[in-house]
Amino acid sequence: MPEINVKGTKVNYVGSEEIDPIRPTLVLIHGAGQSLSTWRFQTGPLDSAGWNYVIPDLPGRGGSGGEGLRSVEEYKDFVKDFTDALGLGELVLAGHSMGGGIALNFVLDYPEKVKALVLVGTGARLRVAGETLKVVKNNYPLFCEVSPSRVFAEASSEELKLEFQRGLLATPGEVCYYDLTACHGFDFMERLGEITAPSCVIGGSLDILAPVKYSEHLRDNITHSELYIFEEAGHFVMQEKAGEFNAALMDFLARNL
Repeated sequence: MPEINVKGTKVNYVGSEEIDPIRPTLVLIHGAGQSLSTWRFQTGPLDSAGWNYVIPDLPGRGGSGGEGLRSVEEYKDFVKDFTDALGLGELVLAGHSMGGGIALNFVLDYPEKVKALVLVGTGARLRVAGETLKVVKNNYPLFCEVSPSRVFAEASSEELKLEFQRGLLATPGEVCYYDLTACHGFDFMERLGEITAPSCVIGGSLDILAPVKYSEHLRDNITHSELYIFEEAGHFVMQEKAGEFNAALMDFLARNL
């Protein structure tokens, strides 16, 4: 996998073999405790369709160096530095869960750079229960053991759940803890009306971490937005319903870029 130095930190990423400088680049941002493999079912279709894209491991996990950051604001700054280091122009930001918060923060701070927005399993704010934070801090293996049943729909494949669990176990507990406190700390509820970029909001009907009402709130308060809710999917809709998700994503990109 390629890597790049971003202000002294090695950043691992995957992406298009070549970036067409005339076209916007899709930047896919994973969520708390995870890595770029979150988007592994999207890379093939993006390659086949010829879209520019990059997917970084956020600092402190996967193949990236450094430490996990402490806030969505800091992660937003990282994404800005990463895309600048790659020399990218206009962007389409796709963020899952915490990554959605990062994407929202970015478009609010740098609206001129964002051509379109894709918000997946996320909300204008994400609250994390104090008991969850306590377990992550004091008994991370237990958190990794119980999380798949909360993250995925019951009917989703065991392989998806095991891969998610392996991803959590590969992430240092401290990084996951601070990711979750970062989720708990952001709130853009009063600023959604400032967003003018075309936005695609995608959720799962059985997502208990970012329920459907979160997606509906985004749709209702971002001016140029559309909503897709996929039935029988949980928090990782891009994996649980990869075919339907990819079709919706490709259609949105084709109509807005």
